[in-house]
Amino acid sequence: MPRPVAVDPRFGAELRRLRQEAGLSIRELAGPALTSRSQIHDLETGRRRPTVETAATLDQALDAGGRLTAMVWPAGSPPADSDRLDYVMVHPRRLDAATLDALTNLLAAQRRLEDSIGAAAVLNPVRTQLDLVTSLVSDAGGRLRPRLVDLASQWAQFVGWLLAATGRRGDAGRHYDRALEWATEVDRRDMVGTAMSMRGHLAWMARRPGPVVGLSCAARHHATSPGVQALAAQQEARGHALAGDGNAVERLLDLAVELGAADDPTRPDWIYFHSDRYLMMQRGLAYRLLGRYADAVEHLAAGLGDRPYGGWPEWAGPYLVHFAVSLREVGEHEGATEAMVEAAELAAATRSARVGAAVRSLSAG
Repeated sequence: MPRPVAVDPRFGAELRRLRQEAGLSIRELAGPALTSRSQIHDLETGRRRPTVETAATLDQALDAGGRLTAMVWPAGSPPADSDRLDYVMVHPRRLDAATLDALTNLLAAQRRLEDSIGAAAVLNPVRTQLDLVTSLVSDAGGRLRPRLVDLASQWAQFVGWLLAATGRRGDAGRHYDRALEWATEVDRRDMVGTAMSMRGHLAWMARRPGPVVGLSCAARHHATSPGVQALAAQQEARGHALAGDGNAVERLLDLAVELGAADDPTRPDWIYFHSDRYLMMQRGLAYRLLGRYADAVEHLAAGLGDRPYGGWPEWAGPYLVHFAVSLREVGEHEGATEAMVEAAELAAATRSARVGAAVRSLSAG
C-alpha cells in the first residue's frame, strides 16, 4: 500500500517540462523510469498522484537533480507556500513571519523525506534551499533576524548531515561550522551542542576516538535539552568503545538513558528520531565494538525491532550491518544473512553509497 503524500500542484507541468527538455517522448521515458506510458501521461496531466519513490525514480531517469522529489512530501509534513517562497526570493526584504513558517515546514518535510528516500536524493534541492536562506540572512535585520538565523543554522546542520552521509566529509564540516556560527549569534545552545556533536560524528566516521569523545563531551555540556545531551552522551560512549574503555561506555550509556527519560520541554525539532529504541541500538553498537557480541545482538535486535511499514530509514543501515556482524560472530549465520540482505535492500532503495560499501565489505568477509 503506497504511503500517503502531499504533492505540489505544479508537479505534472514540471515533469512534462523536464521530459521535453531532455528530448524524450513519453514512451522513451517509460523504460528508464520503470513505469508505463499511461502512468507518465496521468502524472503529467494530474490524473495520478506520484509516490515519493516514483518521483525519485523519475528524477534519476531525467537527471533532474532532485527537482521532482522536492515536490512530493510524506503526508503530515505539508509543503511550504511555494508562491510565498518564490516571491521572497525576488524580494528578500519582504520577509515576514508567514514566510518563516513556510520555511520551517519545508525543512521538517525534507528531513522526513530523507528518511524515506535517502540523503543523495534530497541533497541538491536542500542545498539550493539553503542558498535561499543564506541570501535572506545576509539582508535580514530587525525583529525577524534571530528567528531566521536560528532556522538557517538548522538548515546548515541538515545539509552537513546529508553531505556526511554521501561521503563529502570536508564539505560537511564546513556546513557544521556555519551552523555553529549562526547558532552562536542567536545563543541557540542546543544547536551549538548539535553542531559540535556532528563534528564528533565526522570523527566517528573516521574512527578517531579522541575527537569523538572530546567533541561529544563538549556538546553535552553546551546543550540544554536533555534529548540533545542524551545523543551526545551515547556518541561519547561509542568513542570510548573505540578505545576499549568498557567502564566509560556503561557509565555514559546509562547517563544517555537517564537523560532520554527526563522531561524535555525544550526538545528541538531536529531530534525527532530520538527514542528509547534508538538508544537501545546505540548500546548494541557499543557492545559490538567492545566484542560483546551476544549483548550486541540482544540490544540491536530490540532497537531495530520489526521492519517498519515503508522500510527502514537510511540511517538504520549501519545498524543492520552491525547486527549482521554480531549474529555471525555468535554463530547465527542464517540470521546474519537475512540482516545483510535487508541492509542491501535498504542501500538500493535509498541509493546509499555508505550502506552499500558496508554491505560489500561484510559480504567479502
